Amino acid sequence: MAVTGRENSAGIRVLDSCMYDPVKTTCQVYLTADHSDMFRIHHNCASCPNVNCSLRNVSDYTIMLHDGDELRVLKGKKGHSLMEILQEQGIFLPAVCAGRGTCGKCGIQVLEGDIAPSEQDGKFFSGEQLQDGFRLACKAYPEDDCVISVGLHKEEEFAVLADDEQTAGRAARSSAKAGVRYGIAVDIGTTTIAMQLINMETKEAEDVFTTINRQRAYGADVISRIEASNGGKKEALRKSIQTDLLQGIGSLTENGKIKIEKMVIGANTTMVHLLMGYSCETLGVFPFTPVNIDTIYTNYAELFGQNDMAFEIVIFPGISTYVGGDITAGLYALDFDRREKVSVLIDLGTNGEMAIGNKDRILTTSTAAGPAFEGGNITFGTGSVPGAICKVELKDGHAVTGTIQDAKPVGICGTGVIDAVYELVKAELVDETGLMDEDYFDDGFPLAESGDGTEIAFFQKDVREIQLAKSAVRAGLETLILNFGASYDDIDAIYIAGGFGYKMDIVKAVGIGLLPEECQAKIEAVGNSCLKGTRTYLLSEDSAERVKYILDCSSEVQLSNDKHFNEFYMDYMYFE
Repeated sequence: MAVTGRENSAGIRVLDSCMYDPVKTTCQVYLTADHSDMFRIHHNCASCPNVNCSLRNVSDYTIMLHDGDELRVLKGKKGHSLMEILQEQGIFLPAVCAGRGTCGKCGIQVLEGDIAPSEQDGKFFSGEQLQDGFRLACKAYPEDDCVISVGLHKEEEFAVLADDEQTAGRAARSSAKAGVRYGIAVDIGTTTIAMQLINMETKEAEDVFTTINRQRAYGADVISRIEASNGGKKEALRKSIQTDLLQGIGSLTENGKIKIEKMVIGANTTMVHLLMGYSCETLGVFPFTPVNIDTIYTNYAELFGQNDMAFEIVIFPGISTYVGGDITAGLYALDFDRREKVSVLIDLGTNGEMAIGNKDRILTTSTAAGPAFEGGNITFGTGSVPGAICKVELKDGHAVTGTIQDAKPVGICGTGVIDAVYELVKAELVDETGLMDEDYFDDGFPLAESGDGTEIAFFQKDVREIQLAKSAVRAGLETLILNFGASYDDIDAIYIAGGFGYKMDIVKAVGIGLLPEECQAKIEAVGNSCLKGTRTYLLSEDSAERVKYILDCSSEVQLSNDKHFNEFYMDYMYFE
């Protein structure tokens, strides 16, 4: 305005503070060009044929991507890592460490072109592998055209547990009759997502959809997701989970052919925040305050911004910041609000959530178990994918392993990790302090050979990861029992929730000190308790009242403020 001299005639000025006077003044900026068709509101510059346009975001280089038998062409800009470029194109590599270069799970191979190795690459790849082009995608910054392969660690099909009562799938579904009431039950886990199509008249699950939570590309645990959200990735994280849910809804409804009446979702507090688009700024700093942990009532159009379907959506309430709606759903599914005897619920996931109580009182807590039980932070760790080593036995000093779907070994998952540690301790190749025998200290204990000839081994570092995880869970449990004022004899049952717990060898879990030996006969795997809770909510008329009762009689034990937790944590670091 200073240039045009319009300040006086318009009665508008800009203050030194860069505010308008009057305050409610709005400003619109117009660009001029020879061709007005360039400025159509829905114009997509990415597909525009006018390559000479000065407004076009021209890429700096081209990436030829070998993805199995598929060949794709991607565009990249300098300063962006391969991990970021792949994520933008919907290609997700494991990112347990949230792109810090410390987990080694995002390996790719440069087939043509030159990408300088980073310092972190040298920690995970041998000199020969570096010469062959192996790099960590999160630390690989191309400067020019290149050809890469992502077949090394791309996350494919997880063996996701939906429910021990799940049907065989669409073939078992009765024909979707007109007028039949259907609902969808959903469990959004930090690692995986499980959904069921529920016939609300027969009360049966007629179909199942499971998938990896693609937010894993931003980190394996909730802390990494919170940091990513606060670092400018909030919308990307929200879009990621929305895409996963929409894919599941489309699959279960045969792209809208089956009409849905209601969907009920259970998830931890962080997953709910990311789904709803809430700010996570207060979740990651003391005193760790959530935006909302109440029951959320919304609908398809509001949540997804689409109008191709119409049904109501209910999201389970949380108990606290780190004891979320997934635990509330589990407590509801297991009838904690109706139990006379004291019982325990443990979710052996990344967040280590647990609860103890009955219809009179419930105490809850959450302990930082980390991703080790799901294969994270383990040298050759992987999720529950075909080929993951899930069973380990030592015979005559050698490992005998079993894999998911009996496929060629690709790594070791959580159940295999528990087995491996138990067998090594039993054979005295790992002592009570967690120190591995010097014969295997540097090169690890060999477990199996992968399909490409790589030796899959278990290392000293991996033992330490399990020590930290199992000690956190056991110390959290002991602290919870102590605060409740109960003894082992008072406990009627210990329920282990989640896919990992469902397949875990209870004897071996007790053997390494993860769970108390005194309660071994009372331990029961209950599968996906969160999904069962959302399913029960769909089918019961008094769901809202019962869930509110659970919330009213529940309180949280803050482990960070409990002196007993640190003592238990050190005690249970040892192997019994």
